[in-house]
Amino acid sequence: MMEDGEEYRLIWFQHLHKSAGTVIINMAIANKEILFPHHNNGNPKEENGEILPLWEYNKIQLIDFVNKCEKEGVTFIATEYGSPDFEILSEDPRITLITCIRDPENRIVSNYNYDYYSGYTNVKTLEKFINVPNVYTSDNYYVRVFSRTTALPLKTINKEEYMVALDNISKFNIIINTENNNLEEKLRDGLGWKIITNKNHATFGDKWKIINMIKRLQISKLIKYLRKESMSLDLSCLTGRFDMDYELISEIFKD
Repeated sequence: MMEDGEEYRLIWFQHLHKSAGTVIINMAIANKEILFPHHNNGNPKEENGEILPLWEYNKIQLIDFVNKCEKEGVTFIATEYGSPDFEILSEDPRITLITCIRDPENRIVSNYNYDYYSGYTNVKTLEKFINVPNVYTSDNYYVRVFSRTTALPLKTINKEEYMVALDNISKFNIIINTENNNLEEKLRDGLGWKIITNKNHATFGDKWKIINMIKRLQISKLIKYLRKESMSLDLSCLTGRFDMDYELISEIFKD
């Protein structure tokens, strides 16, 4: 939350799917940040419910959008469905760029378990899950996001995209590594947030998932859910899939 007399600051959160993003968005709300009037988990929307395609905006459109946020007092937005022009955003002194990164294999395993138990997918193996065309399940997801190579059909990426991703993520003011459990500290020191919350879209322990499985008579699935069984038992299909992501993480957290 901005104090009276402070210069305008817009926190721009690049939300990486299943990487503690909802925790950060809920912490923003708890700390009195002002979200866009219409939004989906922090992602700005039109009044008709359509997500604003901020990743398609050119320089003039992005600056106009930030000006609109300042005029309306918006202090926090998230982008999860695409990657905006990070260079333009980093050049605007009003913007604080933040993101939160998770171990790539842990992220995709969490993504699969969440989608399976939520009913978003019926495939019974991680290998089949990652073979469905989807940027969230793609190879080197982080490099794709930060090199802005997320459009379907997905193109093959290489060292060139890796270098673009590294350059773009170096423009961020705050990069949180969830594996180090320093999320609260970085948000407190970097943004002045004092209220801590763990509200997230957790895979297990959701009563609505349980109710839906009972309604659908998915007893076997329900038993696995109550036992908190991971559906990702064989991780061999992930070998080499996130090599550039791991290299990116190693580089940005090397100090």
